[in-house]
Amino acid sequence: MDLIEELKNYCDINNPVGALMLSGEWGCGKTYLIKTKFIPLVKDTYVFVCVSLFGIDSLDTLKVEVKKKWLEKASELDKLNGTKVSKVTDTYKRIFGTIRDILPENWQKKGEVVSSIIDLVNFVPISNRMSEKKVILVFDDLERTNISGTDLLGCINDYCENQSFNTIIIANEEKMKHSSSSELSYREIKEKIVQRVIPFVPDYGEVVSDSIESMSCGIEYKGLLRKNEELLVKILSGDFNDNVIIEQYKAENYKLDDNKKREEYQKEEENLRKLLEQRPHNIRSFKCAIQDFERVYNKLVKADIKDCSNWLLSFICLMMTNKAGLIQEIPRYGNLFLYLDVKKLYPEVFDTNFILNGFSKWIIHGEWNDEVISKEIQLYLEKEKSVTPLEILRTHNLPEVDEAVIDKGFKDLLVEVYAGNLSLDEYILFLNNCCYSRIYDLDLPTIDWEKVRDGIRGQIKNLVKSDEKDSHFHRMIGDDSKEHFTEDEWSAYQIIKEFRDNDVWVYEKNQKMYIDLISSDLNVAFRDLSNKGYNRFSLEMESATINAFKNADNMGKNHFSGWFVGIWGQYSNSPEIDVQVTTASLKKLREDLDSVMQEYKEKSKNIAARHTQNFIEKLDAIIKPESEDTPVEQ
Repeated sequence: MDLIEELKNYCDINNPVGALMLSGEWGCGKTYLIKTKFIPLVKDTYVFVCVSLFGIDSLDTLKVEVKKKWLEKASELDKLNGTKVSKVTDTYKRIFGTIRDILPENWQKKGEVVSSIIDLVNFVPISNRMSEKKVILVFDDLERTNISGTDLLGCINDYCENQSFNTIIIANEEKMKHSSSSELSYREIKEKIVQRVIPFVPDYGEVVSDSIESMSCGIEYKGLLRKNEELLVKILSGDFNDNVIIEQYKAENYKLDDNKKREEYQKEEENLRKLLEQRPHNIRSFKCAIQDFERVYNKLVKADIKDCSNWLLSFICLMMTNKAGLIQEIPRYGNLFLYLDVKKLYPEVFDTNFILNGFSKWIIHGEWNDEVISKEIQLYLEKEKSVTPLEILRTHNLPEVDEAVIDKGFKDLLVEVYAGNLSLDEYILFLNNCCYSRIYDLDLPTIDWEKVRDGIRGQIKNLVKSDEKDSHFHRMIGDDSKEHFTEDEWSAYQIIKEFRDNDVWVYEKNQKMYIDLISSDLNVAFRDLSNKGYNRFSLEMESATINAFKNADNMGKNHFSGWFVGIWGQYSNSPEIDVQVTTASLKKLREDLDSVMQEYKEKSKNIAARHTQNFIEKLDAIIKPESEDTPVEQ
């Protein structure tokens, strides 16, 4: 069917008996066809008065809107003809003598009738002719109005039957039916008012091509779009064999000998059919997707990813699905099942390997986090470099890995897990994969969970000793996912979570700095260590402290105790400090100081002995519970 010819034929009819309805899905290009293809083609023959019904809530408002649009069009036409809007102005002069100074200048400046003139519109007659041209009324968004379907169509029928306007209705008729309180009433009145319904199916190839060529974007990015034009058409048109998808789903999931689940399987198949029927074809969503992906493309190119085709296609699929409201987020499962429906809708082009969590968050929640996305891209590049089974298992989710790779590499992975050789993010991936193994009924080797926990603690210890900082953005497991993990898996994760949540890395670094500085340069220690955060005074710190005090000259000893109490004087009131460990270490320091003081007295080093005695007294004030609230001399 040639839609343009059908529209022309209808517009040529004099005194039509009914309206012409152009019906199609939301966003499929119906309005685009009328305004950019049809109207420019016949603008010399007809005058088109286009009215959007979106949000209009009364027939009076609708009639005023029609007259406003008609008058605006008349003003434009008279101006083009070189007149001084004589016909429009004469009409208004008969009603209000002052109209000359108002019309049509305010229309031309503002594009609408100012509020003081709106009441005049009801007094202005309109006709189906304008400067000898036939006027075609176009009503768009029929299903988006707040007026009842029968009342609305009755009003449109008045324009068509009683005032002889050729009338085109643009609508998603399926939505119109669903929104009507009485489908029968709508059908009956539609048969009287609508002369013909033309189903609209766009030329998706033309739409995609036009969308690409009209984009204002980089030359390289436009080249990528052109390269993938055929598959982009496939995504937008939904040209997939749904019967094959359903049969494949049944082959993979149905167990015919399991009679108890037969009804459940049938329900799942019915849900799949409903999902496939909702596959979106929205052109606006498609244009938004290819426009937004340019930002992703620039990020990928900067990371030296050469071919972005799979990234493009997967991004478009996810965004189209999300725009259609078909993404089902289940917080307690994280991203575990986030992409399942997208994969069902676009089985040949959507690949989860090319969708980063950062991209998903941007698509679904509008949050672009550049640092997170950069890290995820680096993780992807590491995955790409993975060759051996061990490397693959360290970097991939288990559902992405072939069983043969798991069989060959999992025992080697456990060796690295026990040895503390995985990063903390890799340990979390390991725990997630243990969870996946139960979902996919995989038989993994027996895991010694005490060794796993020791390995995690070892990695944390290595991380603290090194200059490498644990990233602020990292993998995590939500507390609402706890039910999906075993007690051993969850306890292993809690070690990592506590390390990160409680700033253990910072505390451990500060502890190391304390030991290094107090052992090497007391003046720098006095200056730099007072404002650091600590979660305990350890035995290692105690050993460094007593040695530093012994090695200090009398000036250093004189300031030592006041500086020390400034850091640890209120330790028992600090919620982040391990009171038990700190108290034990402070008691050990007090004992060591007592021994040092006796040594000084024996050697007649009376000043050093007095400084040591002063230090001991201050420690006694800190350690003794009954003296906890006593002000300590600095």
